[in-house]
Amino acid sequence: MPFGKRRTGAGGYRLCATILALLPALSVNVGAAESTEHQYPKADAYLGEVIQTDEWHSAQRLINTLEEKIRSTYGPGGARRDAHPKAHGCVAADFAINDDLPPGLAHGVFQPGAAYRAKIRFSNGSPNATGDDITGDTRGMAIKLYDVPGEKLFTSADRADQQDFILISSPVFFINDADDYASFFERVDSDSVLKMLKIPFLLGWQGSWNAYRMLSQTIANPLETRYWSVVPYQLGLGQERQAVKYSVRACNEGSSTIPDDPDSNYLRAAMVRTLDAGPACMEFMIQPRIAEMSVEDSISRWSEDEAPFQPVAKLTIHQQVFDTADQNSACENESYNPWQALPAHKPLGAVSRIRRVVYEAISDLRHGMNGVE
Repeated sequence: MPFGKRRTGAGGYRLCATILALLPALSVNVGAAESTEHQYPKADAYLGEVIQTDEWHSAQRLINTLEEKIRSTYGPGGARRDAHPKAHGCVAADFAINDDLPPGLAHGVFQPGAAYRAKIRFSNGSPNATGDDITGDTRGMAIKLYDVPGEKLFTSADRADQQDFILISSPVFFINDADDYASFFERVDSDSVLKMLKIPFLLGWQGSWNAYRMLSQTIANPLETRYWSVVPYQLGLGQERQAVKYSVRACNEGSSTIPDDPDSNYLRAAMVRTLDAGPACMEFMIQPRIAEMSVEDSISRWSEDEAPFQPVAKLTIHQQVFDTADQNSACENESYNPWQALPAHKPLGAVSRIRRVVYEAISDLRHGMNGVE
């Protein structure tokens, strides 16, 4: 895997995987710096966005680092995602908006009674596609809605009707600064133990603690795990727009437990058992911003006591057989991008702005190396 051949130790690989946990479908041409600057999102001062100095240049540095690593690790036809390469499965679902939406949340796809077909990819965050599921890790949940009308912030002709949501099994990230974001990967890829030892100073106390917590997670079943968007999103347009975060949880408390002697793929097996027996249900929720929280801060959690998450939709994951060669191949070739979204759901903050160009660059590189449209 991209970081599995480095001589930085397992902790370094897993830390790198965690920061990429928001990149479950690393997505388009690795262009020149001018292209990155041209594509780079503008800040929304109304919602509190502030572009950092040379932020787009830091994004280009990150693209260059990831591109070099992918090309040096994989040959033609074998390129994988940098993070979340190990999927537990892609499953078909229905995404039904509640009839009784809370006041102020009926924007974009969230219209009372609306319904969409969906595909959901569950994954491990680690860059090791053959790693053991029992290893502490951040898990990913990427949701793709189909038949969503309207122009998107970023898309291609064959995906014009799609809207994506990206979530992980942590309510917080561990880096906010664009330059630090690029520097982190440069240090991990440097083969320098000294540079690796400086990473906690780069992340700071809160970022390092968040990373430790994210790398300590073990779960019993991806269908019974809670997920968060981590970064904020715009909800609505014009003077009605606000900043929100997303979360998804199981409709009912799950009964799955971690096996006493789990095999390396026990999470996929847990999903197979669940969906063999019947459908699974999950709730999609929205949390309005607490007034004092900055949209540029991804390492601090928004208090659920002050601003509780409010259910807005139900995800019904059908009883199905998903673990087949054809479906697993299609799952591997799929891409998810949080900027593939209606303007009413624009991603916010530095981490999201960087993801706009990085996802595009790396997805195109991966699919180009594999000869896949």
